[in-house]
Amino acid sequence: MNWNYPFGTTEYIFIFLFLLLYVTYFLRMLRITRQLQTTSRSLFIKFFLRCIAFALLMMALLGPSFGEAGREIQAEGKDIYLLTDLSKSMDATDVVPSRLEKIKFEINRLISSAGTNRLGLIVFSNEAYVQAPLTFDQAALELFVQSLQTDLLPRSGTHACSALDLAYQKLISGAQASNQAKMMVLFTDGENTGTCPATLLNNIRRFGIRVFVVGVGTKVGSSIPADGQVLRTGNGEMVISKLNPAALQKLAEQTNGSYYEVNNEKNELPRLVADINSASGRLIDSRTVAVTTNKYYYFLAGALFLLIIDVLVTVRTFRL
Repeated sequence: MNWNYPFGTTEYIFIFLFLLLYVTYFLRMLRITRQLQTTSRSLFIKFFLRCIAFALLMMALLGPSFGEAGREIQAEGKDIYLLTDLSKSMDATDVVPSRLEKIKFEINRLISSAGTNRLGLIVFSNEAYVQAPLTFDQAALELFVQSLQTDLLPRSGTHACSALDLAYQKLISGAQASNQAKMMVLFTDGENTGTCPATLLNNIRRFGIRVFVVGVGTKVGSSIPADGQVLRTGNGEMVISKLNPAALQKLAEQTNGSYYEVNNEKNELPRLVADINSASGRLIDSRTVAVTTNKYYYFLAGALFLLIIDVLVTVRTFRL
C-alpha cells in the first residue's frame, strides 16, 4: 500500500487533540461512575470503537493507494516550421497596427499552444533563411519572433517558394524524418508570390507535408509607411499593397493544404490551431507506468460504520 500524503504535523496535532480530549472525558466519566457507585466497563468498549474509527479516519486523510496497474503512456508531437514574410509590404497598416505586428502576435499565441510540438522559424523575402531551428524551447522562439522586422533581410520582395523549399529540405533531413509528422505554416500577403516549381510541389505532397497558408491583409490594401512618409514608386506614385488571396488559395490547393485569412474583420487562426491539433503527430515517447488510485473511501466508510455503532452503544452509569 502507498500513501499519497506524508504523515506530518497536521496528523500529530489531530492525535494529540484526540488523546487530550479523550483522557479528559475518560477521567470525568470515571469520577461520575465512582460517585454513583456503578460500573464503567462500557467506557472501554466506547474507547476501543472510537480509537479504531479515529485510526481509519487518519488513514483516509493520508490517501491510501493500492491495486497498481500498468498503463502505457504515449506522447505525440509534430515538427512545424513557421514561414514568415519579411518583405516591405508586411509594414502595410490595413491590419492594425501592421501586418507583421499582427502576425507576430498570432505566432506567439500559436507557440504558447504548441504543447509537445517542435517549432522552427524561417524568414523570407527574395531569399529564405532559418531564423530558429526546430526546438521545444518556446521562450527562446518567442524572443526570435519579437525581433522580426522588415529590414532584417538584405533584399526586399516576396518569394514564398524559396521559404517552402528551405522548409522542405529541413523537414526531410535527419535519421528519423520518415517517422515525423511534418507541417509548414506560411504567413504572407501573397504579393508577387510567383509560381513554385512543380518538382517542389510534388515532393511536398509525396512526403505528406501539411501546408497551411495564412493570408495577411485586405483586398482593398493600404499604403506602406517608410521613413515617416509613405512608400512611393520612382514616378512618385503611392504604393498600395493588397492581399492576393487567389494566388495563396492556388498555392494551398497545389500542396493539398488549407488557406486562412487574418485581418481586422476576419481571424481564422483559431481554425488553424484546431486543424494542427487534430492532425496526427509522431510518437515522441512511450513508456509503461504504474497507476494507483486513492482508496480513501474504504477507510472512511469503515470509520462511519464504527461511529454509528458508537452511537447505538450507550454507557450506563446507574441503575434504576
